[in-house]
Amino acid sequence: MKKRVSINLSVKNKLIPILLVIFLYTNTSYVFAHSSNIQFKNITIDDGLSQSTVEALYQDSNGYIWIGTNDGLDRYNGYEFKKYKQGNDPSTNIASNYILSIKDDNKKNIWVATVSGLSKIDTKSNKVTNYFDTKETGNLSNYNVCDILITKDSEILVATGDGLNIYDEKNDSFKRILKDNLTSQDIYSLDQDENGNIWIGTYGGLNKIDVKTKSVKTFYSKDKESISEDTIYKVYSDKNGYVWVGTFSSGLNKININTNKVTVYKNIDEDSTSLPGNFVRSILKDSEDNIWVATDRGIAKYNEDSEAFLNYSNDLGNRYSLLNDDVFSLMQDNTGLIWIGTYEGISLFDPRNNITHYKKRPSEKQSLNSNVIHGIYEDDSENLWVGTRSNGINIINRKKHTVQYITRDNGLSSNSINYITGDKNYIWVATNDGLNRINKKTNEIKIYGTKEGIKNNKIKSLCLDSKGYLWIGTENSLGILNTTNDEMKDMDYIFDKYKINDKYISAIHEDSQGNYWIGTFKDGGLIKVDTKHNAIKNYKKDLRNNNSITSNSIRCIIDDTKGNIWVGTNYGLNKFDLKTQKFKSYTEKDGLSSNTVYGTLLDDKKDIWMSTNYGISKLDAETDIFTNYNVADGFQSNEFNAGAYFKNNKGELFFGGINGFNIFEPSQIYQDRTSIPSVKFDEFIVNDVSYKDINNMKFDYTGNSIRIKYFLPDYKDTKNNRYYYKIEGHDSDWNVTDNNEIIYKDLDPGKYTFVIKAINHHGIESKESKVTFIIKPHILLSSMAFCIYILIISIILYLNATKVKRLDRLVDKKTLQLQKEMIKNKKLFDKLIKLEQNKTNYFVNLSHELRTPLNVISTTQQLILELNKRDEGIDKEKIDYHTIVMQTNTNRLLNLINNIIDTSKIEDGSYNIDIKENDIVYLVEETCLSLKDYIESNGLNLIIDPEIEEKIIECDKDEIERCIVNLISNAKKFTPRGGKIEVTIKDLDDFVQINVCDTGIGIPKDKQDQIFNRFNQVVDENYHQKGGSGLGLTITKHIINLHNGDIYVSSEENKGSTFTILLPVKLNKNI
Repeated sequence: MKKRVSINLSVKNKLIPILLVIFLYTNTSYVFAHSSNIQFKNITIDDGLSQSTVEALYQDSNGYIWIGTNDGLDRYNGYEFKKYKQGNDPSTNIASNYILSIKDDNKKNIWVATVSGLSKIDTKSNKVTNYFDTKETGNLSNYNVCDILITKDSEILVATGDGLNIYDEKNDSFKRILKDNLTSQDIYSLDQDENGNIWIGTYGGLNKIDVKTKSVKTFYSKDKESISEDTIYKVYSDKNGYVWVGTFSSGLNKININTNKVTVYKNIDEDSTSLPGNFVRSILKDSEDNIWVATDRGIAKYNEDSEAFLNYSNDLGNRYSLLNDDVFSLMQDNTGLIWIGTYEGISLFDPRNNITHYKKRPSEKQSLNSNVIHGIYEDDSENLWVGTRSNGINIINRKKHTVQYITRDNGLSSNSINYITGDKNYIWVATNDGLNRINKKTNEIKIYGTKEGIKNNKIKSLCLDSKGYLWIGTENSLGILNTTNDEMKDMDYIFDKYKINDKYISAIHEDSQGNYWIGTFKDGGLIKVDTKHNAIKNYKKDLRNNNSITSNSIRCIIDDTKGNIWVGTNYGLNKFDLKTQKFKSYTEKDGLSSNTVYGTLLDDKKDIWMSTNYGISKLDAETDIFTNYNVADGFQSNEFNAGAYFKNNKGELFFGGINGFNIFEPSQIYQDRTSIPSVKFDEFIVNDVSYKDINNMKFDYTGNSIRIKYFLPDYKDTKNNRYYYKIEGHDSDWNVTDNNEIIYKDLDPGKYTFVIKAINHHGIESKESKVTFIIKPHILLSSMAFCIYILIISIILYLNATKVKRLDRLVDKKTLQLQKEMIKNKKLFDKLIKLEQNKTNYFVNLSHELRTPLNVISTTQQLILELNKRDEGIDKEKIDYHTIVMQTNTNRLLNLINNIIDTSKIEDGSYNIDIKENDIVYLVEETCLSLKDYIESNGLNLIIDPEIEEKIIECDKDEIERCIVNLISNAKKFTPRGGKIEVTIKDLDDFVQINVCDTGIGIPKDKQDQIFNRFNQVVDENYHQKGGSGLGLTITKHIINLHNGDIYVSSEENKGSTFTILLPVKLNKNI
C-alpha cells in the first residue's frame, strides 16, 4: 500500500506552482466541441426492422416512413412496422425483398424499386400491383429497377439495368424511351432540376436531358474539366442551381446546371475536412440549405464558404453516434429530422440543434478526460473550469480550442470534484478530500482541510458571497472562510440552536437581499439565514400544509428578480414567494421532465431552466408552462449531475451530466419549436374488420366495439408523446395515454365524433384530428319501429276503451241477475275461477313456447339477409349452419303443435303406440347424447350413468325417446347455470327404472301431485323466464301409462328434483 507523505504547507505551496506550470505546459492539447452536436437516435433490427441494411428511405403524405431494406419493405409510424414481403399473392406481396428506391405519386400510390421488379402500393386499399419485364406483366425493359423519378408533370420514370421506362397509366404498363441516346442503358439514378432538365446517372457516364429541346448532353470523365468518374451511383438536384453527382470510387461532383461547370470533391486521407469517403451513395439538401453527403465512410456536412466538410462517423462505445459508417441513404422528414440508412440500421438526428457538446472521445486526444461532470465555472478570461467525478479538472480555452488537465498528480487534493466557483484571482474547488484554491496568475494551489478548520474534508457545496466570504458545506458541517485572511468560522451553531439534525449541506445561495439560503440533503429542509435581522428560519415539508415545500432533500437554490426563491429538490421544483411565505410546487404531473432537479438557472428572459434526472426542463415564468428537452434534442444525455450548472455573462447556459456537458444560448433553443403535425389515424378495427377510414360510415348495432390506432408523425421522441382523446358527448373530459391505440366497447347506438390531439416531449400541442361515425340501433329499436309501436298501442287503447264501455252497459243490465246467480252458485263459481286461472297459465305458457322458435327463425333469417349484403357474401358452412338452426326450431315448433294434437288424442283415447322390442339402455343413452351439446351450451353438466349395459323391453321407441327428451328439457328449464342433470338406468328384473335428476329450484310438496295435470301446472316466481307449454309432463304421463308403466316425482325446494319412470319388460306386465 502506497503511503501518503505529509508536506509542510509553506513548502508545498512553493512546489505546487512550479509543478502546475510544468504539468499544464506538458498536458495541453486541442479540444474541439461538437457545436453541431449530432446526437443520433438509432433504429435497428432489434426495434423491428426487417433487415439492417437500409438502402431507401421515404416519407409519404400521410407521415409514414417507408424503409427499404435488403430483406423487405417496412412502413413505420414510430411505434410499429408494417412489413411488405415477396410472396405468392401478387395483390399483397411485393416484387422482391431487395429494395433500392421508394417514391409516391400524386394519387398517393407508393412506388417501390427492387432488384427483381417494380411494385405499386395503393395506400387506400393496401393493394399491391407488381410490374416485371414481360409484356403481360408490365413491359419493363429490365427486371432490375434501380431508381424512380416522379417529374414535375407527374410522369413516372423508372431506371433499370437496361433502359429508361415511362409509365403509361391508361394501359397500366411501361414503355422504353431514349434507347440509343444515353451514355449507357445501365441506369443507376434519376433526378430533375428546377429548370425541368432530367439528369440520368449510368454505369458509363452522366446525361442531362433538356426537356425543352429534347437534346441530350453527356458527361464523361475523360472530358476536360468534367466529372471524376463515369460510374455514377447518385444524382441529386439541390433546386438551387446545382446537381450533385455521387460516384462509385471518385468522390462527389457539383455541377452548375446553367454553365455545366464541374467541381470535384474527394477524400484526402491527411485532410480531416475533406470528404470522408469516395463512394458517394446519397446527397441531401436540408431545410436550412445545408448539403449532406452519405459515403461508405460516414456522412459529411458541406460548408459552402470554405468548401470543406464536417464529418461524422461511428464512435465506438458511444450509443449516440452514427450507427455505422457504411451509409446508403438520406432523407429529411416533415419535422426536419434527417434519417440515415446504414449497413446496421437507421440513424436519425435534428440538424437544427444549436447546442455545443463537450465530452470524452477515446478516438480523439483533443477531448475531456472524463464524461462524468460535477462542476462548471467560467472565469473572467472565458476559460471553462470543468470538474469531473474521478479525473480532476479540465480547463478549456474555447477561443484557442485547447484543454488543460489538473489532477492529483500535480497538486490537487482529490480527483473527485463536487463544485467549482471563483472570483477575479482565485478558483475555488470543492473535492472529496478538501477545499482547493487555485491562483489563476501564479498557478499556486492551496489546500484547506481539517487542519485549517474545516470539520469534514468531503466538501459538497460552495458559495462565494458578495462580501468575499466563502461558505463551505460538507457532509456534516457548515463553515465560512474569510478569503482575505484565511480565518475559518464554524456555523454549526445554527443547527444546534434550532435543533436541525441534518448537517449535510448540498446547496448554499446568497439572494439579492443579502440573505443566505442553505439546503440540506438528507432531511433538514431549507434554512434561511437573515443576517440583517439576525434570524434563522427552517422550512420543511408539512403534510398538513399544501403550501409547504415538497421535499426536505434540497439540491439547488436560486432567486429571481420578482422576489421568489427557486428550490430544486428530490421531489420537484419549488417557488417560494418571500411576500406570502408560501411555496408553489412543480412536479412531473405539471410537466416537469423529472422530479429530481439537479440544477436551476435563470436566463435573460427570466425563465427557469432545470437539469433533471430525465433531461432539461424550461419553465416559462409568464405562463407557467414547461418545455422539455432531452438527448434527442442534442443534449449530452437524459441524466444530469449535481453541481454541474452555470450561467456566464453572455447569457449562455452550461449543464453537465454523465456524458459530458452542453453549452447553449436559450434564445436559439426557442427556434422551430412552435408547432407539430396533427395526429394521423392508422387503422380502425370494428368487430374484427379493419378499415383505413371510417369517417361518416354507419355500422350495424353489433359494431359497437371500436379499436382506433393512430400516431403522431413527429419521430424525435415518440416514447414521450402523449395523446389526449375523447368522444364528444360520451366522454366528459380528455383521456390521456402514451399508447398509440385505444378501444371503445359497448357504445350505444348514435352518432359519435372521436377527437384526438397530441403533446410532444417539448410540451407543444398539435391540432385536433377528428373522425365521425354512426352506430345504427337494432331494427326493433329504430325510429320506424317506434312509430309502429305507438300506432299499435293507440289501437289497443282505443279498442280497450270501447270494449269497457260495452261491458259497462252489459254489467248494468245483468247486475241483478248476476248477483242472484253468484249467491246461488258461489261454490261452482269458485271452482270455475280456479280452472280458468289454470287455463290462463297454460295458454300464457303455451304462447311463450310457440314464440321462442318463431323468434329464432326470424332472427336467423335477418342474419342471413344481412350477411348476404356484404361483398364477400356467405360461405357454404355458414349457410348450412343457419339452415340447421332454422330447421331445428321449425321441428321444435312442429313438435309443439304435435304435442297439442297428441294431448287431445290421448284425452279422447285415440292415441296409438307402436310396440316393438328395443334396447332401452341404448335408446336412453342415444337420446341423452343428442341433447348433451344443447344442455352444456346453457352452462349445465349432463351426466348419463346407466348401471346396466343392455336391457331389451317392449316399448314404442319414439314415444319413450319423447318422454326422456321432455324430462331432460324440463330439468334444463329449472336448473340454474352451473348446475347438473343426471340420467340413470336400473334393472329391476321385470321392470326398468329410469331416473332424471337435476339440481334445480325444486317443487313444493303440495304441488308435486299437480305437475302432470294439463291445467294444473306449478307456477313459480321464475315462470316467465323458464317458459314451457306445460304439455310435456302431461304427455309423458299418458305415454308411460299406455306402456303400463308409472311416473312420479320426488323433490325438495332449492335442492332439485328426481323424475322416476318405471317400465315393464313385457307390455302385459302391470305395476
